[in-house]
Amino acid sequence: MDSTCASHCEVLRARFEGREAIYVEKGALRVRVTNIRSEGLSVRANVEEVITPGLGVGFFARTHPPTTGPLRWDIGGDPTSYSDDSWSMGYGGWALYFDPEFIQAVIDFSARRPNDADPYEGYVAVCDMALKRILMRAPQSPCLPEAM
Repeated sequence: MDSTCASHCEVLRARFEGREAIYVEKGALRVRVTNIRSEGLSVRANVEEVITPGLGVGFFARTHPPTTGPLRWDIGGDPTSYSDDSWSMGYGGWALYFDPEFIQAVIDFSARRPNDADPYEGYVAVCDMALKRILMRAPQSPCLPEAM
């Protein structure tokens, strides 16, 4: 295990383990992040959907009320970047936003969406909200192995 990656993993675990976030990758969901761990030169975690009325947009489009249980999957990568309230894949993959105000804004937006709303339009709206948030926040720190 790379010691730099392991130290970044400890920071990520301290900041984000067990917390809710908005997950964005070709869609958007509210999730809980657990089991943050270092594997070789990458950092991985488990995510589980927190079912939220009106949310599940883009690739994650779902009916409400849902007909299936929460989605669960594993994320990870090398390199990743993080800030005090976000963690993302370094080359344009997934992003997690842990800021409680942002999470609440997405929940409020989702609650106002009609059941027959276009899932893609919902995804675009959440991405716009995330972009505005990013532009108002501090930059992320890269989490890169020493060899890079």
